[in-house]
Amino acid sequence: MARSEQDEIEETALPAVLVRRSDLPVPLAHPARSFFGGLPKLPPKFDWPTAEVTANEKPEKVALTFVAQIDLAEVPGAGWSPLPTRGTLYFFCSSVFVGEGHPPCRVLYSPTDGGAYPDRAPPPDLMPLAGTDGDSQVRWLDPNLDFHSRVEFKYPVSFRPFRDFYFREDAVGGGLMVKELCRALGPGEPHENDLLQFRAASEYEKDEDWPFNWLLITYVVRSVLSHVQRDLTRGYYGKPLTDEATVELKRLRAGAIGWLERCRALTPMDDVDPDTKTSFRSWWFKIVHAYEKLDGQVPTYAGTIAHDLGNAINHTIRCMATQDVDISDHAPSSYVANLARQNHWKTPTVGDGKHRHFRTALHQMLGYGSGPQDATEVHLEDVLLLQIQGDLAFFNWHSNIGGVLHFWIGRDALDQRDFSQVVATFECD
Repeated sequence: MARSEQDEIEETALPAVLVRRSDLPVPLAHPARSFFGGLPKLPPKFDWPTAEVTANEKPEKVALTFVAQIDLAEVPGAGWSPLPTRGTLYFFCSSVFVGEGHPPCRVLYSPTDGGAYPDRAPPPDLMPLAGTDGDSQVRWLDPNLDFHSRVEFKYPVSFRPFRDFYFREDAVGGGLMVKELCRALGPGEPHENDLLQFRAASEYEKDEDWPFNWLLITYVVRSVLSHVQRDLTRGYYGKPLTDEATVELKRLRAGAIGWLERCRALTPMDDVDPDTKTSFRSWWFKIVHAYEKLDGQVPTYAGTIAHDLGNAINHTIRCMATQDVDISDHAPSSYVANLARQNHWKTPTVGDGKHRHFRTALHQMLGYGSGPQDATEVHLEDVLLLQIQGDLAFFNWHSNIGGVLHFWIGRDALDQRDFSQVVATFECD
């Protein structure tokens, strides 16, 4: 009797593990032993890994971004996993992915558990997320002032076993994949548009919930100032600015500096009084309207100002979640719920499964993995130590939902516990 296509794909099934992060970040002191971001609990014998990284044109030797810590005793796989049953893996990688298919990386292994040592303080040469002056660097975060311009937020992770299948662009395989993921994660939630992503300035004009503290005001003002200063120094795509544009940009810069001086005199997490909130919103809308009039004269678009506001709101809430602050009392519930919802498993379609591309970022260990290009084919005989898909939790340096970061190791190297042989691949659609 001839086998069906489904039977053939079923025979390729490999046991694998889904890695699910928390919806919101936690304080660094949180006792999680497996987590994304934060600071590694490195044994004293290990140095923080370094590598030469090129963010723009100039290479520089820097300490790599810490990506994840996985306590292997928490990972399902007894009897079938090729990974050690105990010990801890520490993942480091360059956070510059533009034009980099094989970002410098390092994975360290210790036979001790993930809570055996305290957090390792970040070294002074730790690279800014997305690199110094990299294309995806967040301009309104200052590496000299903002801890989370170099260190990702800490997200505890949990693990769920599932079966992974080998197929490419196949509806039958997609159906099997969807069924297996729903078995592991549940049916999922209906898809809802992100409240802040692609939000127009006119929508913010109707929304009176912002700004809700002085930290948010600081980030928004820095965002405006970063665009104004770059527009003043770079001109319009190689052409000098007109006198009128220069005068207007200098006026915008003076207003931003005035707000920044007010921010420095106040506590970042303090609430904003109604009069100041009204005054700040009025100033911000004038910035947007000014950039609308400057369209075609400077590189920055008015929509970019609105996009930065959405990112700043999310970043501020993440910062609040890491502090001793009751978010529900100090941030609008709609913003908090929206940020948490980004991580919720959304009801998948067979089409999602066919392309192995879902509305929710899927992180995993073992199995075949997913990617828009050929890394999973090239490394078919290797072991997938960790896959991190583009996730808004990782902000601009890795927020493209079509991007996938893999860590691979050869089977012989894994048998010998030689994690110096790990290579990373990054792909985006």
